[in-house]
Amino acid sequence: MAEKSSFMENEILEQSTIIEDLISRYVKNYCVMVDFPSKVKQIKFIASGSSYNAACLAKKFFRDIVGTDACCDYSSEFLSSPNQKVDPDALYFFISQSGETADTVEVMDIVKKAGAKTYAIVNNECSYMYENADYSMFAAAGKEESIAATKSFTACVFCAWLCALKAAQNISKDISKYMMNLQYIPRDMDETLFLEKKIDKAASFLSKYKSFPVVGYDYYYELAKEGSLKIKETSYIDSNPYALGEFIHGHVALLNHQSALIEIYSEDMGQYEKKCLKKIEDNYNPKVVAITDTKDMVKADYTIVFTKTDCQITRVLCVALVLQLLALKIAYKLKRDVDNPQGLSKVVR
Repeated sequence: MAEKSSFMENEILEQSTIIEDLISRYVKNYCVMVDFPSKVKQIKFIASGSSYNAACLAKKFFRDIVGTDACCDYSSEFLSSPNQKVDPDALYFFISQSGETADTVEVMDIVKKAGAKTYAIVNNECSYMYENADYSMFAAAGKEESIAATKSFTACVFCAWLCALKAAQNISKDISKYMMNLQYIPRDMDETLFLEKKIDKAASFLSKYKSFPVVGYDYYYELAKEGSLKIKETSYIDSNPYALGEFIHGHVALLNHQSALIEIYSEDMGQYEKKCLKKIEDNYNPKVVAITDTKDMVKADYTIVFTKTDCQITRVLCVALVLQLLALKIAYKLKRDVDNPQGLSKVVR
């Protein structure tokens, strides 16, 4: 890659090594060595910003790997609800890069006072949340200098995935297929970095727009939310995420005035997703940047192809990398200060 010129770029490039270190730290002899409660009927994820997007991914890990009932709430929305009640039988799961996120800390205090169990994934072992949760997991991504979360986001996502595997392990579910893929994850993330030239071309195109939608489905919708947030934070472009199927229910009318669209999908998408993408193409014919693991399935002007794999966590991490690099490159084209975006700061106590 080109010479590194920002903390954000440095931190993006560190991520495969961080994931490799997390595997060494938390996986031994094909077993996940994470402290996690043995019996969990329901999980309530609480977080803000990028951590909320990580929580939404975590909810789906627990859905697909464990079959656990889970929901997500913004920390601020929890505090804003006048009728919010703490369920003493649920596990309240907090994610925060700093471990000091002001509104998330406040919710944790409320939950603990009500007697419910708490779990925290944080990137700071000396933080309030790490020290005060009933169960804590260290994301070990190292200090993040850039305002926009990159390496701390993927580290927290990976830790949440490991928690889901541990929960499955606790109820004697077979997790061997997940363990077999572990060794390939850092390699596939490194291969994603070689997409820089294609990402740079797509960024040059997108930097000419004041706004554009990002669409995805299931895990890719949660990643669309994170990608849009990164683009907003670093470039100040009004990039907004939509669930693919929901996008065609009225929101698609935006394409009457915008001709750019980011689409995130895989070759194994269902017929419904294919029909939605075809409808967008036929009715609006937008300029498309596709982030995908296949070529030529959907008409696109710029195609960024990440490694094809059946491993869901690998897909999640590789797409997150592509979106982070895309946000970085768009910001570079617009000559933004990616490490110190105007008016932004970490919202901590």
